[in-house]
Amino acid sequence: MNIRKKLNDTVSKIPYVGNALTTEINPKGLATAAMAAIMALSPTPATAGGSVELMAGNEAVTLDAKLFGELAPKTNLLARTRLTTDYENNLAPFTLVDLSYHLIGGLDVVVEMQFTPTDGFVARPGVQYFSKWNDFSLFALGTVNVDENPTGEIITLMQYTPKLSDALKLITQIETVTNFGELGHNFSVERLRLGLGVGDYQFGAAGDLIQIGDDGELGYNVGGFFKKEF
Repeated sequence: MNIRKKLNDTVSKIPYVGNALTTEINPKGLATAAMAAIMALSPTPATAGGSVELMAGNEAVTLDAKLFGELAPKTNLLARTRLTTDYENNLAPFTLVDLSYHLIGGLDVVVEMQFTPTDGFVARPGVQYFSKWNDFSLFALGTVNVDENPTGEIITLMQYTPKLSDALKLITQIETVTNFGELGHNFSVERLRLGLGVGDYQFGAAGDLIQIGDDGELGYNVGGFFKKEF
């Protein structure tokens, strides 16, 4: 059994996440719906930011769009949509919206709403932490779904982006996702980026790794990325 089929079999048993990763849907329709949702939820232009990344690898192509900003004092919004399609035109859509409220230091309380075409919005409350030291930054988020069969999920994002010259900077990034439930480890993902940044643009080498189940069978998608920040 190849890694994609095993992933589908594994996540289809996880409430909500399975539908998000295994549903086939018209790419144009989903992209239109995702952009409409982000525009409807977006903060004012003065406080908004975001990015769009295209990653193409040996197994699949992924479009990752983020929008974030301040809605009110201490209250922030993050909207993210990932569209992944393999070379057999199977699309895996996933959208989330995080509403956070600042507590103290770099600590926030979060309500995450994950969206799939079949289940609509599902709540995942949790906490997040962010800190930055010079050119290094760390973000961590932990949530649990509100369901009779809860699953925990931990996301981390580490970035090191030192300047190489007035116009050029080094881009190094590691994003991890770990999902677990009553049966143990469901899946883990590592998204690795290494490249260069010029102004609002980034490009370079990319690798997405995934481990499934307790045996940790490895799958990978290796290629390159291009990213625009705004």
